[in-house]
Amino acid sequence: MLDDIRIRASATLPVATLILNLEDLVSDLNDSTLIVDPDGALRIFFRQDSVFTYAIDDILSIPDQDPFPLLVNKAQPEFRITLGLGTIAGAELTNVTFSSGLIGLNVNGNDTAQSDIRLALTFYNATLNGSTYSDTFTIAAGTADLLDSALIDGLTFDFTNGNSGINVLDIGIRIIDTAEVPNGAVYVCGVSLSQLGIFVASGYFGDRIQAAPPGSFDFQINGLENFSGGFFLTNPNLTLVTNSTVGLPIEITTDFVGENLELSRIALEANPFNIIASPSPGVVAASNLSLNPNNSKISEFLANIPQNIFYSGAIQINPNGRGAIENFIASNSKVVLDFIVDVPLELRLEDMRLEQTINDISLGADNPDLLDEITLFFKTENRFPFDLDLEVSFVDSVSGESLGGFNLPLLNAAPVDANGRVTAARQSETPIVFTSAQIDGFLLSNALRFTAKVNTTNGGQSDVKMYSDYDLVIQMASQIKANVKVSGE
Repeated sequence: MLDDIRIRASATLPVATLILNLEDLVSDLNDSTLIVDPDGALRIFFRQDSVFTYAIDDILSIPDQDPFPLLVNKAQPEFRITLGLGTIAGAELTNVTFSSGLIGLNVNGNDTAQSDIRLALTFYNATLNGSTYSDTFTIAAGTADLLDSALIDGLTFDFTNGNSGINVLDIGIRIIDTAEVPNGAVYVCGVSLSQLGIFVASGYFGDRIQAAPPGSFDFQINGLENFSGGFFLTNPNLTLVTNSTVGLPIEITTDFVGENLELSRIALEANPFNIIASPSPGVVAASNLSLNPNNSKISEFLANIPQNIFYSGAIQINPNGRGAIENFIASNSKVVLDFIVDVPLELRLEDMRLEQTINDISLGADNPDLLDEITLFFKTENRFPFDLDLEVSFVDSVSGESLGGFNLPLLNAAPVDANGRVTAARQSETPIVFTSAQIDGFLLSNALRFTAKVNTTNGGQSDVKMYSDYDLVIQMASQIKANVKVSGE
């Protein structure tokens, strides 16, 4: 007969062993931003091509030209005039070949033609296939008006008109069938140019500013995407790379803003920079702007651990005004800007934090009174230059109330030499004892909240370098003290 006899049992059991090798981790990351150099050092590499692309229409375009009035009649069958081509931002064109466009002719007469009347329209300073451009339009018999157009694909204009002017249009219209024109008939002819596409152009294109459409792209450094704050690259660098086949200098202004998981934004604040002109058609001219802490806020920008980067920008052509060399541009000319981060993983962490909550967990036990005490043992051998302190809270997800928890100084940072490289492993052993009150809170909770705080060696005061041969071994064991009551009759 046994009555109210308590048997206390104690057992220590191994639970798990975790081995983390940095080289294996980097290799396993898909589309990783972390790469390994030949000496084993890690670096961050990220490239976003064609963030901005400026093509011919962004740099030079010719607006539709309002009709030029020309007047002819039987007594004066030919009319010729020189006019100025309308351009944007003071562009002065010397030579242009058009890839597309329309010449429009609108004729209004005050008397009906008895027979077809042909009109010859000539651009005296334009050639097509080496010959002066001229085309014939017809006022049909029985009408007094004409509305027609002609394609000007491949038409080349000498806008200097033989070195005698700028943006010159030398236009003439002539009645071919003068004898068919009724006496007293007057024809008012409007000549227009529209939908002009440039194949190649030269001259001085002015100094206008052209905005770029805004946009965004993802930017994530693998392994850091869920952390916030306290991340400082000690040798940060970011490069804006441009390739230009445009024959004119350009100043480009960029506005990059990084947004992290907490929606906090930091602007890069890069200075404007100049893109050199292509020396000749088809030749690519490369210009790079290297951003560092002296000419931007790159340290703060990257320390914010951005997940998305928003961008906008603008270009100014010929920022220094007219130069000694003519501008040129072709239909395939463009300026492309790429965004490149390529820096060694040399860093300092000061209380960099990660918070994560696991919800909808079930921790209940059939007989919680049988557990007097639980002890978890952690043994680590750490070759990473990081301290890691972990705070675990037992949470009621409905009320948000904390039902207890524990702190675990899981990792002690490995020592580093003067260059920031780890010199030896740091070993530690840490027991975590769950009291009966903690056990009760643990079993009553339905969520766990983890808050990790990470510092580099010497409490975040040492700069460290990351190498692929760093590794970490964590061994974990548990000890349970049970309170077993056996009753009998």
